[in-house]
Amino acid sequence: MPPPDRGEGVLAAVIFIPFTDGELSMLLDTLQSIDRFVTEPHHVIAVDDCSTGRLDEELRRARPDVTVLRNERRHGGRSGLYVTMANACKYALDHFDFRMFMKMDTDALMVGRGLVADAIRYFDEHPRAGILGSYRVRADGQRRRWLKWKLAFWYEGHPLRALLGRTRLWRDPIRKARSMAYDVGENVLGGAYFIRGECVRAMRREGLLDYNFEAILRESRIGDEIIFSLMCKASGYDIHDFGAPEHSMALALTSLPLPKEEILRLGKTVIHSVKRGLHGESQDELRAYFRGQGADPAG
Repeated sequence: MPPPDRGEGVLAAVIFIPFTDGELSMLLDTLQSIDRFVTEPHHVIAVDDCSTGRLDEELRRARPDVTVLRNERRHGGRSGLYVTMANACKYALDHFDFRMFMKMDTDALMVGRGLVADAIRYFDEHPRAGILGSYRVRADGQRRRWLKWKLAFWYEGHPLRALLGRTRLWRDPIRKARSMAYDVGENVLGGAYFIRGECVRAMRREGLLDYNFEAILRESRIGDEIIFSLMCKASGYDIHDFGAPEHSMALALTSLPLPKEEILRLGKTVIHSVKRGLHGESQDELRAYFRGQGADPAG
């Protein structure tokens, strides 16, 4: 679909969701959760990572209200998602006026109202915050650590890589980020997070949305959320917690961080990952459970 006219006003959020083979039904369900619980002006950009079944065409037919883009070649996950998401950020900047850019995976769900408004309010109250997400503490109180990614940045930026004919990555962004007291490898969980619109624009000005794409696709194994957390700091903004127990984001890496009943009782608004529940529930069971719970905002 053609993007909305800028004259229609400022969007609260542009929501980016990447997808590929085997994920269309997940994506459609996640889109329905956004329809149900995000009442602020928003627009969704879904990017097909070169699916073999041309799922982009199916999605355009099913959801003409969504902007559907397609990678010309498969980027894959981890660092490939940085490239896909960076291109989506640039598309959003070229076509929309927006307050925030939100990334959601296909195994994330909106399950309550108010998240977008809360994030805008937080950004307004904390002008140096660039990224909001599950940062130092998860929704279950578990502290997050990033030694693995500290080592990954060290390995991918080591001077000896040049002797092996490989690219020495990340030196310039890390140098810039250190002025913001960057702890190498610090990051938000990747299932769902927000980036302030001004931070996205600053990343583009600094060339951080065009950083060494070919070498990253060829040689890096660092995930999009780790890279965007670095680029946030390198652009002059901070990373803030928005997924601790006192917040409404409830995120973990490969399963829900809390029992499904607790998620609703505590008034959580976005969850990840619905691939597995804490009591062994399947993704289909979890999606059906949350689809059938809670009051419809339109009601």
